[in-house]
Amino acid sequence: MEIGISALLILILIAFGMSVNASFLAGAIIYLLWSGTSLDSVASTAFFALEKSSILAIPLFMLAGSLMDKAGIADRLIELADALLKKFKGAMGATIPVASMLFGAVNGSGTATISALSKIMLVKLTRMGWDKRYTATMLACSASLGYMIPPNMNAILFSSVANVSVAALFMATVIPGVIWGGLLMIINRIIYTKWYHPKNAIGHTEFTAITTNEVLQDKESGYWSNLFKALLRAIPAIIMMVIIFAGIYSGLFSPTEAGAVAGIYALIVGLLYKTLGLKNIFSVFKETGQSMGSFMIILPMVAIFSRYLILNQVPQTIAGGIASITSNVIIIMLLIDLILVISGMFLDAGVLILVITPMLIPTAEMIGMPITQLAVIMFVCVGIGTVTPPMAMNLFIASKASGIEITDMMTPLKPLLLIGCIPVLILVTFVPEVSLWLPRILGFSV
Repeated sequence: MEIGISALLILILIAFGMSVNASFLAGAIIYLLWSGTSLDSVASTAFFALEKSSILAIPLFMLAGSLMDKAGIADRLIELADALLKKFKGAMGATIPVASMLFGAVNGSGTATISALSKIMLVKLTRMGWDKRYTATMLACSASLGYMIPPNMNAILFSSVANVSVAALFMATVIPGVIWGGLLMIINRIIYTKWYHPKNAIGHTEFTAITTNEVLQDKESGYWSNLFKALLRAIPAIIMMVIIFAGIYSGLFSPTEAGAVAGIYALIVGLLYKTLGLKNIFSVFKETGQSMGSFMIILPMVAIFSRYLILNQVPQTIAGGIASITSNVIIIMLLIDLILVISGMFLDAGVLILVITPMLIPTAEMIGMPITQLAVIMFVCVGIGTVTPPMAMNLFIASKASGIEITDMMTPLKPLLLIGCIPVLILVTFVPEVSLWLPRILGFSV
């Protein structure tokens, strides 16, 4: 009773604009006072929530991603995606999910992915005649790949809560992430003519002056040379991916140490290419510190409340409640999806993982679902939540960057969400091998 009212109070406080950390702390303290529980464990719970070494990987990868962005690596990844897809119809629209996958592989954050790519892609595609509403929406949906393509921050956070191998979680998200990106590219190929109007392109008269023979010649002779040049320019980012994954899966260093290596490498690349100066480096460390500071305040506050959920056996109660409704595994899986999707509409990714994970683990174990599969389902739901109002973070960032109202993004969002995102959730829910096959063949326990 008390814990349920405290949880409701937290949601009300967040809805009224109170900070997440203050809302969770208020809910926990009210529960403790109401139930007569001692406050002695509050400080120790908050401290031990930050003690795990795996948490250190989050600021390290955030720092590495920011350094790579400031070093101009984002631009080079976009050039590579652009050169790779030159021969395809609607290629620039498809460049967005490809660039998001590549950029997600060096920064591990959906928010960082959309923030970095919006600066470049919105201007570039608008000048080419693409409708800004579609470009902004595709950026929002594609940025969710930052939560899927390893190394992703959510996997590190989930591992700290559920005691699952970070490396196994990294590998489990690869295939679902590629499928997600591939579906967005297919949808773009089908509907791009509705949103691409070359006549609106800046300098359209110059483009129309090119003869058909010149276009064909450029496609045949220029494609491979442009691709080779773009590949050469993107080598620093590719090397970083190789270092991270080869180091982790060879056992040379842990995921936490991989974050440190990635940061040092990004710093060296920026200095060698002279795209990073002392001023840039200082601003990157400052921005990372500010972002991480807000997260580090939220984490212990959420941990305090989560501890009392577990002590009151709320997860087991939820599992028992679901079992009393039905014993059908398929329906239980759909209920898990529904809980996560609805939670993702209202909760930040980090909060959702920290609070919901302990509550759903008993239910997953009850139906024999591997915890690694539950993690991937959660990451997909987090991605869907970032483009589903009312708390659609990616839509808000894209809206702010493009100057387009969120309501105007709903039309292009429908096919991307219903045909691109939702099918991935159904796939990872009902076809476990989509997320478990790769970790298994690499010898990880799932």
